[in-house]
Amino acid sequence: MLEINSIFEDRYEIMKLIGQGGMGCVYLVKDVKDQSVWALKEQRITNVNSSLLASEAEILGKLTHPALPRLRFKTERDGSLYLVMDYVDGCTLEELLESGQKPGEKTVVDWFIQVCQVLQYLHGLETPVVYRDLKPSNIMVDRSGRIHIIDFGIAQEYSGGSADVEVAALTRGYAAPEQYDSRYHLDVRTDIYALGVTIHYLITGKDPNSPPFHFVPVRKLNPRASRAIERILKKCLQPSPDKRYAAVSLLLEDLTHIDRLEKEIRGRIRWQRILAGALTAAAVVTALIVYTMNRDARERQIRQYYEYFVLAGEAQEPEEAVSYLDRAIKLNPDNPEAYMEMAKVYNRYGMYEEELRYIRDEIVTRFPDIYENEEFLELIEDLE
Repeated sequence: MLEINSIFEDRYEIMKLIGQGGMGCVYLVKDVKDQSVWALKEQRITNVNSSLLASEAEILGKLTHPALPRLRFKTERDGSLYLVMDYVDGCTLEELLESGQKPGEKTVVDWFIQVCQVLQYLHGLETPVVYRDLKPSNIMVDRSGRIHIIDFGIAQEYSGGSADVEVAALTRGYAAPEQYDSRYHLDVRTDIYALGVTIHYLITGKDPNSPPFHFVPVRKLNPRASRAIERILKKCLQPSPDKRYAAVSLLLEDLTHIDRLEKEIRGRIRWQRILAGALTAAAVVTALIVYTMNRDARERQIRQYYEYFVLAGEAQEPEEAVSYLDRAIKLNPDNPEAYMEMAKVYNRYGMYEEELRYIRDEIVTRFPDIYENEEFLELIEDLE
């Protein structure tokens, strides 16, 4: 650590320590030549983080956006990298939440839009930059209410290839599911997911760390929230990247017209209620007729469904067990039981990566409310 009141590189007076983590510190410093105030980031260089530190400095040197820190000076000495950057006079969203403040939806949407505009700039660079670590502690709001994104520690220029990073460097709860899977190539939708997590936390107050990848609908936790913000966040937080917004511009379109979206949703709900009332009587009669005609066939189908469970349990090879459970799923694709049995088969045969992918891509995607199922919670207990 640097000594307070000392002069760094014959130019920067160390005024105070303003941040500290496992790998380094951030100081408030003053340029003794022009009295301007800056932030000095000190990070210890190791074999593990050396490439990330070099990448951070390189990316910062290319950025010119009012919500992103300018890199003024960098140097290495005594096994550490030092970066002199813009100082933001404000607080992080994490500090704001910890202080007990509860910003209203209008304020949060304004922040949401500002972060989207920054991401649109990063993703639109000649070589796009995927930030990869959006979370409350990396987003600051200054005294005028403007948003700033700090700490480009694991940001990466993206050219369509893989975007590897040590799992230990990811932030549990905020990292998108695909960041834990080497099969996926990261892209802009990774940042959209993490931004969705952050805004969900601001709107609901629910910490996303446990269980992972599960988000209760916004209005269940905050009835005052609009239906529009609930719908927007639901799309941002889809486990599969293909089901999220394809680009930040599309997310921005919904956010900047959120009042119109709210009116459309309310109008659709009103007409659905009117239509449901008109059809209720006919639907009940039809359902009774269908039920009577198909009761025997349905009972046979249920017996067959659970017989496949027994056969899967007696199977000698995983392929055979999977085959039986596939047949059960085809019989009743809307019942999560066979899907959970499938995950158990992967676990039983030590196929843990397949188990995680199956839970994420099949079970959670098909059954958004599955986290209310006690059997499922027991299933994922070892994964958390």
